Amino acid sequence: MTLIVLAATMGNKYGGLKQLEGIGPNGETILDFSVYDAVRAGFNRIVFVISKHFDKEFKELVSGKYEHIAEIEYVYQDIETLPIEKRNPKRTALFGSVRAVLMARDLIDTPFGVINAVNFYQKESFQLLYNHLQSLQNDSWQSVNVCYRLANVLAESGGVTRGICEVDEEGYLISVTDRVGVERIGGTPMYPNELHKWETLDEDSLVSMNMWGFKPDVFDEMQTAFDSFYDAYGMDMKAHFSIPAFMNQRIKQGVKVKVVETPARWMGLVSHDDKIQVVLRINEMMRKGIYPPKLFEKK
Repeated sequence: MTLIVLAATMGNKYGGLKQLEGIGPNGETILDFSVYDAVRAGFNRIVFVISKHFDKEFKELVSGKYEHIAEIEYVYQDIETLPIEKRNPKRTALFGSVRAVLMARDLIDTPFGVINAVNFYQKESFQLLYNHLQSLQNDSWQSVNVCYRLANVLAESGGVTRGICEVDEEGYLISVTDRVGVERIGGTPMYPNELHKWETLDEDSLVSMNMWGFKPDVFDEMQTAFDSFYDAYGMDMKAHFSIPAFMNQRIKQGVKVKVVETPARWMGLVSHDDKIQVVLRINEMMRKGIYPPKLFEKK
């Protein structure tokens, strides 16, 4: 069972490679915990989408630790590999998570999962993803989205972007809408709308944290959709094509996306202020035996 880990981008707000930030007692990264949880859930092949600009550093400091517990492969998402005649030559930003997933196309021919390297999803979420991927080939729905309750994915440090999900009565995704600057104001989740007025969000709302499951035939649809996007927006300095945007298009075309709720509580490094809270929670989970003192000890 293959898991694609999207790790090619750098944290603009956080500053530097979030993937390399140690948050465990032995310098473990958020990605270390995700890989550990994914392997425990049943994933045995990890495909990292990274940039050649930090290839050596990433392999030495992060992914080299996993080679004895799973099959590890790498693909590269870099701006230089796209046709320059269709993009602004001054652009340095990548074109989004859809293209990141496409980089792994030649390596995958079975149902697979996708996550972001910078999110701490926790074991329950990986188990749900794995279980649904096992039956995905024979199900009537084409994709799965593991979602969190909004109350469980808010950062301590302030506003974050969250993909608020609309779900129908049968548990299928209707749409994902990004809300920017979501934070608690007086204890209530809120975000500033386009008129800079604060609007309230239901803390029980389901939120996509970019944990998806797909059938391999999604690659053809992704390529067609990305090509159309690139033809239209390649010259834009900031336009990007995200998985939620792609999924919203697919749903309008009749594709069924199963929403699976996880009880887990998200953790991530949005800013340096978050690190203290993350470290405290990691230490507490280790004290409770949820994680061992060292994640990847070779036997």
